[in-house]
Order: sequence, then C-alpha cells, then structure tokens
Amino acid sequence: MREGDIVSTYLQVDDAQLFSFRNKQGKYALFNLSDISGSIKGICWDRGEEYYGTISNDSVVRLMGKIELYNGQLQINIDKMTTELDSDYDPADFLPVSGLDVDKLFGSILIRIEKTNNKYLKQLLESFFKDEKFAEMFKRSPAAKSIHHSYLGGLAEHTSNCLRLAETLCDIYPQLDADLLCTGVILHDIGKTVELSYDEKLNYTDEGRLLGHIVLGQTMVLDRIRQITDFPESLRIEILHMIISHHGENMTGSPKRPKMAEACALHFLENLDAQTKRFIQILEDGQRNKKDTQWTFYDRLLERYLYRKPTDEEQ
Repeated sequence: MREGDIVSTYLQVDDAQLFSFRNKQGKYALFNLSDISGSIKGICWDRGEEYYGTISNDSVVRLMGKIELYNGQLQINIDKMTTELDSDYDPADFLPVSGLDVDKLFGSILIRIEKTNNKYLKQLLESFFKDEKFAEMFKRSPAAKSIHHSYLGGLAEHTSNCLRLAETLCDIYPQLDADLLCTGVILHDIGKTVELSYDEKLNYTDEGRLLGHIVLGQTMVLDRIRQITDFPESLRIEILHMIISHHGENMTGSPKRPKMAEACALHFLENLDAQTKRFIQILEDGQRNKKDTQWTFYDRLLERYLYRKPTDEEQ
C-alpha cells in the first residue's frame, strides 16, 4: 500500500477504539487492522460510532478507503466497512499455514503407530488417530499461538519432527523403551487441539486459558485409556507422567518434573524442536523487517537480539 492508493480489501479487526472529536460533537473510531502480510491502522471519521458498535474484534471485514500518511505512518481513511464477505475472500490471507505437506507429516505419524509393538499403546494411539474428527483437528491445529510452529499444520509438523528425533535417540540409547517414548511424543501436545482456536485467528479457547494443553491432554488420554480393556495400570501412570512432565519444570508449566528416562528424553527433544523453530521464526521475521542490519529486533521473551548470518549476496 502506498500513499494515495484507493483500496478495497479484506482485513481483520484486531482492536478498535472510540474517541471524541475536539471541535464538534460525536466520535470517530480507530481500528488496528491486519492480515498475514502485516498490520495497518484505519480511521473512520463519519461512521465511526456505527462501525465500532457493530463490528467485533477478530472479525474479518471488507473495507474501502484511501491510504494516507500521518506522522510518518501509513493509515487507511475508511469510507465503508462491512462484514459481508464475497466469494473472493480467502481465509489463507489471515491464517498462516505450514509450508510442508501436512498429509505427508500425518502419514509419517501413522507409520510409526503401525510399528508400535505394545498392543495397549497401539490401541491408545489408534483410538485418536483413526478417529476422523480428531485427525482433522490434529492436522489443522497450530503447535502454539506465537512461540513456535504457530500456523495451521504446526502441530503435525512439530510432532513429526519430534518423532524423528526420538527414533534417532532410541538408536543411540537402546535402553529406552521406544514404544513408550514415541507414544509420549505423539500424544504430548494433543491438548493443543482444544487449547487453541484457529477458525479466523490464532487464539486461545476458554478451555485453553482456564486449563492449558497439559491438563487437557492428560484428560483426553485418560478418557481413551478407560475405554481400552485391561489397560495396564503401570502403563497408564507412565504415559500420563510423560504428558504432565514434558515441560520439564514446575515454573514452565509442568505439574511434575520428569522422573523416567523416556520422560526426560521427551522433554528435551520436544524443547529442542520448539526452541530451534522459535529462533528460525524470529530470524525469518527479522529478515523481512530489518534488512539493513545483521541483528533482529530485540525479542522480549528471549531477552536478546538474534544474529542473522549475511547472505552470499550481502557478503
């Protein structure tokens, strides 16, 4: 968008505020608007109170207006907004999607399930992944709202990556129970399918905010275990322990710290994938936003800048 452009486009309302005019009665509205390419402010002078009262946050709207420059920043002077979406509306413009083939990732998980020798663990896994409704939720779910794999298909990507790491670790350490570790890997984040909403915007559900994916995942697994005849009590405790301890420490959300070799392995390998992807996502954002330096913007959660290696062309 450039100054002077006349626009007619779909954007999502992230936030809205209402302000009183200084020199006349009435109010105008200021909107924060975005799609996956970025964000921009929109100001509505004439029908601000009407749109503020009828359009809710997270709604996708079609708006018409003109791009103006104000205090060095582009904004849209809004003439009209509507929540009626035409056939050219594409949800992919608002929800980031994995760049990998999610069906192929899901297939790799099914292959590992088929290789599971422990009949009880195999039954447990199949009760989830042969359930068509759950399978569709799993393939669509992100792995997080913002930290890592924060896009549609992210959960399948994260889980598949962790499985590859787990199988390598089992080759190095044959003492590990491969079936137990891989089952823990496949199930450790299934609570994300309920914790996160991803119809119009990545966000938390009420259950997600109140309970979190560890509690939700534990409950989901326990419900399925109860439907399996003669499921061993010791195995039930072990798999539930792996789920509730996979964040490693109480301060990072786990009710219990790992107390089994397989639980320890699960914690570190899933964190390895999550943190590596986290750095990559920050670096990719830094490449888009700040090409004039080898350093990204300061990351508040990591409390550091990240170094971006120069490309061959830049060197």
